[in-house]
Amino acid sequence: MPAPRRKPAAVLALASAAALALPVLAAGTAQAASVANWDKVAQCESSGNWSINSGNSLYGGLQFDLPTWRAYGGTQYAAYPHQATKQQQILIGEKVLNGPQGAGAWPHCGGPLVGDHTNPYPSTPAPTERGTLYHEVRDPWGAWSGFAPVIGYGSAPSFNAGQEAVTSTPDRSTQSLARGNDGNLYHTARYPDGSWTGWAPLDGVGGAANFAASTFSIAGMPNGDAQVLAVGNDGGIYFNARLVSGSWQGWSKVGDWSARKVSIAAMPNGDSQVLIVGNDGLVYHNIRFGNGSWQGWNGVAGFGGAASFGASNVAITGMPNGDAQLVAVGNDGNIYHSIRLANGSWQGWGPVAGVGGAANFAASSIGITSTPNGDAQLVAVGNDGIAYHNARFASGSWQGWGSLGFGAVNVAITGLADGSSQVLATHS
Repeated sequence: MPAPRRKPAAVLALASAAALALPVLAAGTAQAASVANWDKVAQCESSGNWSINSGNSLYGGLQFDLPTWRAYGGTQYAAYPHQATKQQQILIGEKVLNGPQGAGAWPHCGGPLVGDHTNPYPSTPAPTERGTLYHEVRDPWGAWSGFAPVIGYGSAPSFNAGQEAVTSTPDRSTQSLARGNDGNLYHTARYPDGSWTGWAPLDGVGGAANFAASTFSIAGMPNGDAQVLAVGNDGGIYFNARLVSGSWQGWSKVGDWSARKVSIAAMPNGDSQVLIVGNDGLVYHNIRFGNGSWQGWNGVAGFGGAASFGASNVAITGMPNGDAQLVAVGNDGNIYHSIRLANGSWQGWGPVAGVGGAANFAASSIGITSTPNGDAQLVAVGNDGIAYHNARFASGSWQGWGSLGFGAVNVAITGLADGSSQVLATHS
């Protein structure tokens, strides 16, 4: 937590609140303070130097420590507090002020904040409009950071997305795609220190400035590349790759097939496996081998011995043992799970149990990822419009659905090498 520079030991006493990974609160709700009073706090804490980094593990005008900055969503602005603007530091200060300690988070300097109740930046409220993209981290022990809005394109404070996808690469960064309000695909990366590269539009086919897509997916490969599968405005399926160098391979069409939904997963051997919902509403599977060739599309058998499986949404992930785990929203609106074993055989679909012992879980958007211990982490948007999380353990048992307390339209998830996972969600 913020603490006076002259008594840095206070950071240890206050750090437990950051460890709780409290949800990020909107500025200007229960408590707030004017810019003038935040200036008084900064004058007391840092002599009013908003860019100070004196090497004492406290940063910026309000002297945040790094765990607090991260816990309250500061990395949406900058990796370290002193790298953020004065306004951005105050906005995070407002969130801390609305936390359990209030002005006491600055025990020697927080007096000017008490009883103020003035929104410091009334023209820049926390974005809550439908489609605003949010990010959250689940640490290896299951604690959640709380959702924080993702910075927007250019100088925009947030990114309004129609859909999102996320994957991790071996360097522990994450690569994200989102479809903007203009219908085009944009890319950003989040580094292990929590900083973001910022959004950049993907080039289109044949030198076009943009690539418009209706649905898409991204998979981080063992060699550091990220492979992308997308459905263009012509309904065709296209493949691209962001090479480990940061350059893009360029789009190529995958045969003459069309699709309503696509999902791509990286496998440990360098192949990628793909699921789609075809224009006929049925689920199909394909493999892109490490040499760049494709196996070809094959229909996936249905539930209970049916010849095919109809679905509205699909997701696939590669497991450390070479299996691929799949989830789909069937035509009955419920989530089903299957496994394509490393030997090429299929386990078959089974319904995923619902909340509180219910036989099914009805959902719209779904995502699945693997973690190094062989578990699979799932996210979904339930019929109540709330994002949920579940885990299928390596043993085959299920953790059960837990609410993330976030109203969402779409969700996506990726697992990282340290056992953590990251979630992207568009606000409902």
